[in-house]
Amino acid sequence: MIKIRGHHLLCALTFAGRGYSRQFERDFKAITKRMRANEMMQIVDRPDEICRSVKDCDGSHCYEPRIDQRDQLALADISALLGRELNVGDEIAPAELFTDKMRAAFRDNQIRGGCFDCQWRGFCDQIASEGFQNTLLLADK
Repeated sequence: MIKIRGHHLLCALTFAGRGYSRQFERDFKAITKRMRANEMMQIVDRPDEICRSVKDCDGSHCYEPRIDQRDQLALADISALLGRELNVGDEIAPAELFTDKMRAAFRDNQIRGGCFDCQWRGFCDQIASEGFQNTLLLADK
């Protein structure tokens, strides 16, 4: 089971292989491969498997209150989109979540509350405007 925090459900949509470090990129690529295989995900309220390679680094943002706020906002937006509430501890299949409907809502800024003050926002905007074509959830990489 993939342990994942709320805002990373948004990050996974636009992940194209770039990140904070080479180790982070390798870890996230491995997780997207598991997501493409539809391995169940469980929502957590702490650093998750994507955080693994950066959570212990000096200056890591993984434990900052603003990141918890991103998680809460992302879960609220995604819950509204799905029509069912997602909470910490809930499990969801990637195929149920990472749909064209979710991509369209992301592209149209309907589920971007969890993206506030994110340094990657411009990159994700570009990915979305280009139809998510180079993202690892859609690619066979």
